[in-house]
Amino acid sequence: MIETKPPQALSLFDLIGREWTLSAPVQQVGFNASGSAVACRMEGGGLALLPMADAEHPEKRIRMEFDTGRTTIRPRENPVAPPVGAEVSLSEAPGFCALGEQGFAVVDQAGALTRVTARGQVVKLAQAGAGPVTALCAVQRQEAICVARGGALALLRAEDFAPLADCDLGEPVTQLAASGDGVLIAARCGERIVVLKAETLETRADIPAKGTLDCLAWSPDRKWIVAGCRETSLVVVNVLRGEADVIEGFPAPVGSAAFSDKANVLVASGAFRVVGWRCPDLPFGKYEGDPIHTGKPGLTLVDRVAPNPTRDSCAVGYANGLVTLCPLGQPDELMLVEGKGASVTAMEWSADGQHLALGFADGRAAILTFPKVMFK
Repeated sequence: MIETKPPQALSLFDLIGREWTLSAPVQQVGFNASGSAVACRMEGGGLALLPMADAEHPEKRIRMEFDTGRTTIRPRENPVAPPVGAEVSLSEAPGFCALGEQGFAVVDQAGALTRVTARGQVVKLAQAGAGPVTALCAVQRQEAICVARGGALALLRAEDFAPLADCDLGEPVTQLAASGDGVLIAARCGERIVVLKAETLETRADIPAKGTLDCLAWSPDRKWIVAGCRETSLVVVNVLRGEADVIEGFPAPVGSAAFSDKANVLVASGAFRVVGWRCPDLPFGKYEGDPIHTGKPGLTLVDRVAPNPTRDSCAVGYANGLVTLCPLGQPDELMLVEGKGASVTAMEWSADGQHLALGFADGRAAILTFPKVMFK
C-alpha cells in the first residue's frame, strides 16, 4: 500500500508574496520614487535591490469562474528574480533615502554621499561639504534631499546635488524627516526638535524634547510630530504650540510610530497590540486623547507598524516575525506572513498602497503585492 500525503495548503503569502534570503539581517527597506525597486540596507553595510517587475504578477494569475463567479489565484510556477547587489558599503547611522525618480541616496563608510540606481549601479559623487553625513531625508516637493553633516544642514538638488539652501543648528543632527507635502523638515539635534521651512531651511520652531528617539513622523496637517523612544515612551510634539509631551508606560521601546492620512489616526508599536489615537485628539498634557483599538491583544510585542497610504488599514509586524493587516479601529486581522521566530525589522508601503516591503532579523526580505480585487 502506497501512502500519500495531502498537498500542503497554500498560504496567502505563497500567492501574493515574494521572498529573498539576503546575506545579513535587514535594517531598512524603502521604495524609490517611481516604485520600480526596493532597497534593503543590511547589518554590516551591505545594500541589495529587489526588482518590482514581476513576470508572474498576482493580477496575471487571477481567474474568475464563470459558473460560480468565484475569483481564484493560481500559485507561482517559477522562482522570483534574484536581488541585485550594489558595490558599496554603507555607513551605519544615516541609512538611505529615495533620490530622483529611480535612484537612492546612500552614505558610504567614509561618510560621503553616493547615488545608487535601481539596477545597482553606484555613482560616487564629490564630497559636498566638510565632515561625514549624519542624517538625510528626501524632500520630494523640492525635488531635493536634505543632508546633515553634524550641525550643518544643506538642501541639495536631487539631479546634481547642487546646493539650494543651508543653515547651522549648532548641535549634531541625528535624524531628519520631511512633512508629507514637503513644506517642513524636522531635525533631531541634541535634546530638541527643530522645525525648518524646507525651501529655505529657515527655523520655524525650536522645541525641547528629551529621549533617545528611533523615528520621526509628521501628521498630514503638519500640526504634530511624533517620535518613538528607546526609553519605552512616545514623544508627541505640538508644532503650533512649540511644546512636547511624553507618553510613558509602553512595555517595550517604541520602534515605529506613524500617521494614517486615510483614517486620520496615529499608531505606534511597543505594546502587545497596536496603540493608537484619533486625530486631532492626541494625548497631550492632562488630556488623554481619543484612543482607538486595532487588532487583538496577544502575548507577542508589536515591533513595527505601517499604515497603508491609500486605505484605512495598517500592516503590523511582531517580534516573532508574524505580519498582519488590520483595519484601523477594528479587531479584524488578516495574516500576511507566518511568524518564523525572527523579528520584523523594517516595513514600508509603496506610494500607491499596492505593495508592502518587509525586512527581517534573519536576513529575509519580502514584497507582498495586493491584487485590486482584495480591496473591493
